[in-house]
Amino acid sequence: MSHAFLRWRIVAVILATLMLLHPQPGAAQPQQPSPSQPRAAAVPGSQSQQTQPPADQKPPSPPSTPQPGAALPSNEQQTPSQPGATTTPQQQPPSTPQQPPQAGAPQPQPGQNQPVPGTPMPAVPSPEEEITLEAVGDVMLGTTFPDASGGDLPPNDGADLLQEVTPILKRGDIVFGNLEGPLVDGGVSAKCRGKRPGSCYAFRVPTRYGKYLKEAGFSVMGLANNHAMDFGQEGRTSSRQMLDLLGIAHSGEVGDIAHLTVKGKKVEVIAFATYPNAYNLLDLDDSLQVIRDARAESDLVIVSFHGGAEGATHQHVPSGDETFLGEDRGDLRKFAHAAIDAGAQVVLGSGPHVVRGMEIYHGKLIAYSLGNFATYGPFNLSGENGISLILEAHLAYDGTFRNGKVYPVKQEKPGGPRLDAEMRIVPILRELSSIDFGGNAVTVAVDGMLAGPHTNELLAVPGLVEAPK
Repeated sequence: MSHAFLRWRIVAVILATLMLLHPQPGAAQPQQPSPSQPRAAAVPGSQSQQTQPPADQKPPSPPSTPQPGAALPSNEQQTPSQPGATTTPQQQPPSTPQQPPQAGAPQPQPGQNQPVPGTPMPAVPSPEEEITLEAVGDVMLGTTFPDASGGDLPPNDGADLLQEVTPILKRGDIVFGNLEGPLVDGGVSAKCRGKRPGSCYAFRVPTRYGKYLKEAGFSVMGLANNHAMDFGQEGRTSSRQMLDLLGIAHSGEVGDIAHLTVKGKKVEVIAFATYPNAYNLLDLDDSLQVIRDARAESDLVIVSFHGGAEGATHQHVPSGDETFLGEDRGDLRKFAHAAIDAGAQVVLGSGPHVVRGMEIYHGKLIAYSLGNFATYGPFNLSGENGISLILEAHLAYDGTFRNGKVYPVKQEKPGGPRLDAEMRIVPILRELSSIDFGGNAVTVAVDGMLAGPHTNELLAVPGLVEAPK
């Protein structure tokens, strides 16, 4: 073998040795964990790099790069790694320094659910809590007087009478109606004794019909009106007893105030009328003291009243006293304003058998008449007497009116509420409110939405034709 060949072999061996001892720049280097990064076992799908493999193993292919915004796996734990391999998870630096765990504090155990970066936090309850009130006017589901044979009772014994409006009524936390006639099965009406038929109106609603009120969602009924005593004290006592059995609160005669608890708030409902056998709104000083006393013991006071002249010619709310058939039916503007000044937060009217306008007074809602809602049998349901509404009012916990909606209702002889697709009461309500209360009128959109006076938010509601002038 020549000396030249031997020299070449020696040079080749030296070069190979140098290449092994000094790898080229850019070759993969083993990554050492930084002091701030804990060692952790590899988790499938997590970003990690393996230390230099033994000489008899091929180095693994580099891990894929996660897409921006991808969440780290939630099951990444500090668990022992496979023998001979240690991995370091890639972590984003925390936005704030991490505090060491407090002594004695419970530590997460392997397998516990851990928060996942990027997961939305649970929604925080809105501080703007509210109470939803559903209110209607006169309710008389059928009568056995004067026709004891049942000729003035609805088909299917009344079981279907409130069916169409029940889903709306059940939206309310409080559902109120004026019970126009006692729940009683017998007795004599001294009111109509000796009078010819058709000249005196007295109602006697079968006690079994009380369950229809409960099924429809009513939670409180007013018993202060000109028909509450159609069958004397016996009839009124029977009404109270039936409502008590059904779990429906009530207010009518003196001492009878409805007490409710709604969303943890104490609510009292007081029904007034213009008669001596009820809380009498004609005695203003006594009435206001009753309201003040109720307000001192509750979070929310709702006042209802039965007053005002009756019929389509009496849809406006006049200033001063109203009279009808020789009776003083009250100065309703004066009473309603004074009631709110005394502590009431909502005032609901009935009596005229037609809808009247609505007003906002010191941020509180006054509905001067809600009309005929469910009046079956001997009632005039022609024209404006046959159209009414379900009032939905959203109230802050202090009773301030936030917004609401009216659901138009119609009745056709012989009666029973049906939703009115023509929404005839909406423009009537808007006009009555605007004319009677001007700048204090409720704002009424064409779809029945309600807001405070001249509320700009409703001006952008599609379909709103006009706001009150």
